[in-house]
Amino acid sequence: MTVSTASARTIMLQDTLLSYQLIRAARRSVSVRVEADSVVVRAPRWLAIHEVETALRERAAWIFRTMAWWQRHARPLVNPAWHSGAEVLYRGAMRPLSVRHGRRSDVRFDLLGFQVEALSADSVSLERMVRQWWWREAEKALIPRTVAMAARTKRTPTAIRLSRARGQWGSCNARGEVLLNWRLILLPPELADDVIAHEVAHLCELNHSPRFWTTLEALHPGTRQRRQALAEWAGLLRE
Repeated sequence: MTVSTASARTIMLQDTLLSYQLIRAARRSVSVRVEADSVVVRAPRWLAIHEVETALRERAAWIFRTMAWWQRHARPLVNPAWHSGAEVLYRGAMRPLSVRHGRRSDVRFDLLGFQVEALSADSVSLERMVRQWWWREAEKALIPRTVAMAARTKRTPTAIRLSRARGQWGSCNARGEVLLNWRLILLPPELADDVIAHEVAHLCELNHSPRFWTTLEALHPGTRQRRQALAEWAGLLRE
């Protein structure tokens, strides 16, 4: 199995010191991905560093243009005050949080929003309870959805697990293991399905070839057109 290697580097572009992550892998060309808070460069193992930097200089205008887009559009972190009357994100919408003291710790969600009964209503306890609830809901919603979507491809994932990754919504490896970021439960369901469909499509094509995009479109039409909509939620990945 081929193992990729990564390192943190800097380069001076247009009089600006740019930090980026360089990933060396078995590939033929240089790719650059600009995310909400990082620039990731993938390059062949054999390519000299000056050639990697030449590729970055050639794309400097695009890199800074994309970074500026992120600054304008990336959603801020959703960080409620964690008290009764605050709002909490769930399925793409802010929902009111109602808290009452009780003899047990319990979180329920209904048409009125989040109903929390807590032995202690301090902000730390409330945040921990809601986060645990988010995780359980992610397990109940995302994993079965992945199983159902994978069944349509007649491919079975070897494992489906939740992830706490800070840099990506999901991943699929050559062993057929699918990882889904638990924060997908915070997104509008259609966008969460976009990510699930993307990783399921990788069970069939572990690349981004035309066949991959055809498979993805068959699984969840319009996913490629909604990429910018998904990108606007990327601030949550730093949560």
